[in-house]
Amino acid sequence: MLQSTRTERSLLRQLLLLALPVFAEHTLHILVGVTDTYLANHLLGTQGVTGTALKLAHDTNAAAGAAVGSIAYITWFIGLIVSSIGTGATAIIARSVGARHRRLANKVCGQSILCSSAMGVIVAIGMYLLAEPIAHAVGLHDQAGRFFVDYIRILVIGLPFAVIMFTANACLRGSGDTVTPAAAMITVDIVNFVLTVGLTYGVWYMPELGFRGIAIGTSAAYITGGLLQLVVLLIGRKHLKLFVHRLRPDFHTIKRIVRIGIPAGSEGLLWWIANFAVVSVVNRLGNESATAHNLAIRVESFSFMSGMAIGTAVATLVGQNLGARNPDRARRAVYLGYGIGGGMMVLLGFSFIAFSGWWATLFTDDPAVQHLTAQCLFRTGFIQCGMAGSIIFGSALRGAGDTMAALLSSVGSVIVIRCGGVLIAQALGADLPTIWLILCLELLTRGILLYSRFASGKWVHAKV
Repeated sequence: MLQSTRTERSLLRQLLLLALPVFAEHTLHILVGVTDTYLANHLLGTQGVTGTALKLAHDTNAAAGAAVGSIAYITWFIGLIVSSIGTGATAIIARSVGARHRRLANKVCGQSILCSSAMGVIVAIGMYLLAEPIAHAVGLHDQAGRFFVDYIRILVIGLPFAVIMFTANACLRGSGDTVTPAAAMITVDIVNFVLTVGLTYGVWYMPELGFRGIAIGTSAAYITGGLLQLVVLLIGRKHLKLFVHRLRPDFHTIKRIVRIGIPAGSEGLLWWIANFAVVSVVNRLGNESATAHNLAIRVESFSFMSGMAIGTAVATLVGQNLGARNPDRARRAVYLGYGIGGGMMVLLGFSFIAFSGWWATLFTDDPAVQHLTAQCLFRTGFIQCGMAGSIIFGSALRGAGDTMAALLSSVGSVIVIRCGGVLIAQALGADLPTIWLILCLELLTRGILLYSRFASGKWVHAKV
């Protein structure tokens, strides 16, 4: 009994040490995202404005808000590029550190940076050329479409640096270092905040660029982060260092990374395609619905950031304990993580139910948008426990390298419920709150499926 208590305390300490820096990082990152959303929804002032001028201001702000909300799906896509490399890097590096095989960890780090850099450049070129077709694909036209295209063509300048930064973070977290990625991301977010606010409104001796200022600030922050993390890896941390000779292609190591990463990337891509379809449907409901959808997700992110922080810690502990051949400790870490992360998400879920109207008023003064946002938040408050399961148990499977199982566990719910349900809802003329009911059902189902896979224990035998 005494030994079990000591084990739980040790795991709790490790979880918190790994998760707290990530939590701080996510908190600031979400606040920056909220700032971008606020800036877009207050691009033109409405105080003291009446009549036609007030309607024009609301229409312009709604168009900017819809564009920024859709851009969030593009930045999410950038994350998917990283996940196809980063998940494999995290799993192998974590096992290597657990087994005290530092040379392999450094090799995987070098090959991951090489692959992600190439992918970042290719995707940046493609997104620049396809900016207008992408805007039409997500249902953005006229002013909202122009905002979207301008943002994309500025963002792609910093995109390759963003991919390098996120990949470096994945490598460092696999080694057990969550402090350095958090410090880097906090620096990036501070740069982002200062530049976006300064360039949008022309304060702090900066030129007033309006909507383009939001995009320039984000792109410049990505460049800062990518360069910073390259320097960190070249200098080296406790368990990890980037050596220049490790940047030469090693196809055996790349194959190992990709074998784990492709299922994770495919799972993320599947979910992204589904959500891309969702945002296309929502944008066609009008700028008010598009803005409300974005605002509800921004508010909900205050909840799921705690699950993501715990999920990052869980993935690292699972990989390291499997590398040290201690699967029981890995299993305990996951259940303890769910208790902490799930508990925090459920508490915030209660606040979405009880204070949905208050949350909605924080980011917009448009009554119609506030009403729709509150309805969406009220619905999502009831499924935070299931969403926590999808994040934390999914992270545990990926940390173990059991990425194919995580993919297969998600396919059914994403295709049948998320995609199929939303398309049926569109055909029936459903409104935004009804669409959010479908999204909530899918998250709850996915959480149950991923927990079932974890409970089976087959992830213990995953090969990396």
